[in-house]
Amino acid sequence: MAAEAQVRLVSTKEANGSREAATPAAPGYEDRLIEGLQPLDDEEAAAARYDRAGLPRHLRFETRLGKQPFDDRDFDAGVSVLGAIDTPNHGVLSVDANYGGRDVRGYVTLRQRALPVDGGWLANNELGVLTPLAPEIMRLPSRVFMPTLVTRGAGSEWINRGSQLQFIATAGQLGRLQGYSVPGFLPLSGNIATVAAQGSIADWRLAARHAQADEISLVDNPSTPSDFISGPSTHVTARRDAGNYTLQGNAIATRTTDGPGTRYGAWVDGEWRRGNEIYGAGAYRLEPNLSWAGQPMASDIEGVYVDANLNTRRMDAQGSLDVLRPVSGSGDTGILVTASGQWRYSRTLTLGLGGSARRYNGDAGSAYADAQWRNDWGDTAVRAQYFRSASDEQTQRVTLDHTWYSGIGASLSAGVSLGREATPGRSGTIWGAAASFTAPVLANATLMGNVMTDRRPEGNSTTSANVSLTWPLTHHWSLEGNFVYTRGQQRPPLPLDPLAPIPDRLLVLADSTSFFVVLRYEDQAGSRAVALGGTPLSGGGSIEGTVYLDANRNGTQEAAEKGAANVTVYLDGRYAARTDSLGRFTFPFVAPGSRVITVVNETLPLPWEVGSRADTRIEVVIRETTRVEIPVERRGAD
Repeated sequence: MAAEAQVRLVSTKEANGSREAATPAAPGYEDRLIEGLQPLDDEEAAAARYDRAGLPRHLRFETRLGKQPFDDRDFDAGVSVLGAIDTPNHGVLSVDANYGGRDVRGYVTLRQRALPVDGGWLANNELGVLTPLAPEIMRLPSRVFMPTLVTRGAGSEWINRGSQLQFIATAGQLGRLQGYSVPGFLPLSGNIATVAAQGSIADWRLAARHAQADEISLVDNPSTPSDFISGPSTHVTARRDAGNYTLQGNAIATRTTDGPGTRYGAWVDGEWRRGNEIYGAGAYRLEPNLSWAGQPMASDIEGVYVDANLNTRRMDAQGSLDVLRPVSGSGDTGILVTASGQWRYSRTLTLGLGGSARRYNGDAGSAYADAQWRNDWGDTAVRAQYFRSASDEQTQRVTLDHTWYSGIGASLSAGVSLGREATPGRSGTIWGAAASFTAPVLANATLMGNVMTDRRPEGNSTTSANVSLTWPLTHHWSLEGNFVYTRGQQRPPLPLDPLAPIPDRLLVLADSTSFFVVLRYEDQAGSRAVALGGTPLSGGGSIEGTVYLDANRNGTQEAAEKGAANVTVYLDGRYAARTDSLGRFTFPFVAPGSRVITVVNETLPLPWEVGSRADTRIEVVIRETTRVEIPVERRGAD
């Protein structure tokens, strides 16, 4: 347009007989090299190999060959495909598919995200294995946990930011994700359909969702009519944000064939912010046998709570108090008290202290004290813990962890623990060790993984290893070897919070060994002028991240802390990825600048949650890989 305008200007002056010369055009942009500085060979080679034609897109194709867990038969083969293309008019189209062969069930998920529709609407559509989402305000942190689902079917979400409207509909067969090396979908009995909507009236945001469970079963092999559950569930929410004040109310009603009549639940959460201080209060009442779409949740409990959070440059402190009792009147009034804090004594030393105490349905409590300091050899942490359950199980443990700074592309974290465990009728010494590592080997291969062992009295022990070796062969091709080993029994921690979901107390893991080899092809292409989420001429970088279970809530992944597998992660709400068995995810070609990574809370195992830190903002640099670690915390456990 500038060139055309200048031509017209010259023509007009010539027509008027003017001798005034036209203003010369500005010279085009030209890269200039610093004198004597030679370009890097790998940058020149990468630029020559990169295909700039077409829309931005990426593809990863893998073939796998190896032994499956608990399987002594011949080798199994599997394939995996992950790809996406960013279109200007049809949103981001992506595929995430796995097939494992034999008894390993695969899955396929097709996504269309950020589809622009007339009227300012954006649509997100999914087909395959998906997690039915709740409206936005129902995803915010709350005192009461809501169950989550995995289904195989279809779902659609429509969002209009201008009018603050949101509509969601999903339907599919209930199931769960499982399997390694190729994750698969294990279908369970029954189907679940959900519809949801969110809007606003004056200063209030309102949301509602309804779920219909049809002949679902919570057991793998249902055989009697009592194993099947059907019925509707309805959940409504109202939220008001007024400056520093927030108030949100929830109500739920459910009716199922395994219980009489309709059961109700209600809870209110309020929050007040004053500078670096956050105060909260609320109440809840959950009737006996309450559930959501047939999935169990906290029930037969009512109470009130207050909490507080203080954050300064040198100190973080949190505390809460619940006064609660059973709705059925079958028990006495009790309390739950929690408190924790961190004090940054200096730039290199941080001290922590915390604990919980419960007097409700049996006395239980926990306490810890820790110190973390940075030194010439890396980061060191020591932690002392105590736990006592309502059944009079007691554990004392001291743990020492250290992380070494080993240069670019390498890391090493190791930990040891020693303590004592006592239960009615027996007691003994417990000890453990763990290591997590990433190390360059050979020419350009990378070895990474974690190993751990936990020894308890009377042979209740666990040993596990998850190790992979990645070896790039060419620009597009790479070879990866994986080894997974598990022996013994795993004991999930008992929750102290009566509102937290109760895990299986003892998960028996029969001897399991699997190993497999992956041949991987990867490619990115398309004009860098419109990199994912970018602006013209922006170029592109990449993101590699890990979502991990931060058991001690210190914000650092230590050797014994595992990655969160099969968790859905969004980039800027447009691009989706699913974490692998180590909690890793990648976005291979991303626009530079400020980007937002969102962990979908519904895909985390309860009672783990990201809470108010669901969004992580990072900076992406052209031609560089940005690495990020995202912790998730377990609420209400020891």
